[in-house]
Amino acid sequence: MVAVIGWIYCFLWYSSILGGYALLFCPLLPVLLISNNLYRFITDILFTYWQYYPTALLEILCGCFVQVTGDAIETGETSILLMNHRTRTDWNFFWPTVYHCVKGKGKYAHSTKFLLKDVIRHIPGPGWVMQLACFLYIKRCWTLDKEILKKYIDYVADLSYKHSLLVFPEGTDFTDETKKRSDLFAENKNLQKYEHVLHPRTRGFVFLTQQLLSKNSLDAVYDVTIVYPDIVPQTEMILVNGRFPKQVNVHFVRYPKSILPTSEEGLREFLEKRWLDKEKTLKEFRATGHFLHGKIVKCDRKWELYAALVFWTVLPYVSLYLFFAVTWFRNAVLAHTVFLVGLNLFYDGFQNFEIDIHRWKKRLKLN
Repeated sequence: MVAVIGWIYCFLWYSSILGGYALLFCPLLPVLLISNNLYRFITDILFTYWQYYPTALLEILCGCFVQVTGDAIETGETSILLMNHRTRTDWNFFWPTVYHCVKGKGKYAHSTKFLLKDVIRHIPGPGWVMQLACFLYIKRCWTLDKEILKKYIDYVADLSYKHSLLVFPEGTDFTDETKKRSDLFAENKNLQKYEHVLHPRTRGFVFLTQQLLSKNSLDAVYDVTIVYPDIVPQTEMILVNGRFPKQVNVHFVRYPKSILPTSEEGLREFLEKRWLDKEKTLKEFRATGHFLHGKIVKCDRKWELYAALVFWTVLPYVSLYLFFAVTWFRNAVLAHTVFLVGLNLFYDGFQNFEIDIHRWKKRLKLN
């Protein structure tokens, strides 16, 4: 029975993405040509509402609850979220985290982007939709990544675009092998060895934060700590087999821009200090079974989750029916998919196309 729940969860999760891609995202392409701001607004609403679905699946189907403590994410702000990368499946539990901890007017349109490895954008379905939602993909080559970050920063600054960006400074998930590499790095740099986290990579965070601050496009940085008290879902196959943790704990600490350093050295030290704090926080959690500071942040509107459960479960079948029954819809989805795959192969993804459309419009206005 446990394995069956895992397979049902994965099927519903994946089919909701494909259905949403075909029925909701594909028809929106013409909007981008009219207005980047409007396209962002609509796609953010769609993606944010989809985030309710994995929350509903985890809580209602799988009996897994994400408990959030500390400082809420404020809407109407741009923030960087710095999280330890405990497992390959962390992102799966971060969507329920966002559902519970984003507070304020316009929550339904406050989008959370992830900074991801470039290979992920090629995954059919999830990779496509995350491109359409303007997630950020890096290639692990600083010469290239610096330009990718700069392009993204210029875009969100031009649009005065309020959102949150989740970053994993460790660069990989916590395993025995990656811990050995982290310990070796600590030995070579004469740094403290960690038991619960890996040493963070600082260069990308420093550049991202400096550039956003210089454009007055960053309001806060959040230190985010995730921990799995019982089952640690290290890989996707653990979830496929239905072995979900009963509870996931996530803790937020907010640092407003007024107290953030602006120099490279200052930001590097800031990030390293956050990881020292994170190590201490995780040790305290292991000793006590809970985070010691901060109140519980929770969204209690259960009806929203049931509504999302019905909507996103039915949507793929509506999409499938239209695909086979309506010629123009089928042709539109196929054309959009061919276009998207082409951008993936020759243009580094739809998110770059979106940004370049904005640049093109900007040049037209100047001329």
